[in-house]
Order: sequence, then structure tokens, then C-alpha cells
Amino acid sequence: MRRMRAYTLPEMLATLLVLAVLLGWALPSVSDAVARARANGAMMQLRALLHLARSSAITLRRDVTVCGTVDGSSCSARWDGLPALLFLDENLDRRLNDDERLLLRSEQTRNANLRWQGSGGRAYLRYRPDGGIREFGHFLYCAAAGEPRHARKLVINATGRPREARDMDGNGIVDELESGNACL
Repeated sequence: MRRMRAYTLPEMLATLLVLAVLLGWALPSVSDAVARARANGAMMQLRALLHLARSSAITLRRDVTVCGTVDGSSCSARWDGLPALLFLDENLDRRLNDDERLLLRSEQTRNANLRWQGSGGRAYLRYRPDGGIREFGHFLYCAAAGEPRHARKLVINATGRPREARDMDGNGIVDELESGNACL
């Protein structure tokens, strides 16, 4: 009869200990990668939304209003956790009326903690028919945990083109946010 070989309890405990140490070492880097991917994804979606608004204004030769919305028909004073509206605001009242054309109601901004800081304290953007913007400023994306390494800033200049602020010194924090954590 052949003898069966089995693992002893100390061998199994040692193996579990090694696995626990390896997981403890790997999990923070995985959660960091997920948070980084979320931040980058939110910025890509926001960029796409703004490009659509700008190209629609140019193509239609009309002003296009972009804003966060609570009720789906009027602009809100904030953006965080809200869907966005893109529409032709003919009477400039920042409300989608029956006679105005809705271009897009986007849920992409709902899952992002976004803050818009525009010229004149306006909570909306309005693209002109030449592609320029009336309310230039920036969007700030803040990670759920408030970690400054995962914050992102999208700057919209007067020509209506967005550019993402960069980390130039390699410390993992966007340089334009280093003077203080704007997400707190």
C-alpha cells in the first residue's frame, strides 16, 4: 500500500501567511490603480461631452448651453453627482423649454464628483457658434476619498478647447492643485 503525502498544519499556516503578506502588499496598489482609472475615465467622458457641445455649436451655428441638472430641464448651481444637459437655449434662461432643442442629456457626469468654477461665478458653460466659450474656467474632479493624487483639473480656455492640467514635477499631484487641496 502506498503512503499518502499530505501537508501538515504548520506548512499550511506558513503558506497562508505568505499569501496574506503578498495580498496586503498588492491590494493598495490595485485600489490605487482603480481610483486612477476612475479619475482618468471621468476626465475622458467630460472631454467628450465638451467636444460634442463645441462641435454642435459650430455645426448648428447656434449657442449651446452645457450644465448640470437636478430635474432634467433646468441648469443647477452645481455639477457633482448630477447628469448634464446640452441644449440650444434660445432665450438664454438656462432652462430647456418646449420650443428649444435638447442635444443630449448625459448620465456620464452623474458618477463623477465634478466642480465647475467659471468666470463670473456662473454654473454653466455656453459655447458660441465660432466654438469659443462665454464662461471660461475649469472643472475639478475630486476622488471619493479626497486623495490629491487622484484629483484632476480640466481647464477650458476662451477658445472653448479643454486641456487637462498636468503633473510636471512627477510627484503625482496636478501642479495647478498643489497650492492646496481644492477637493477638501
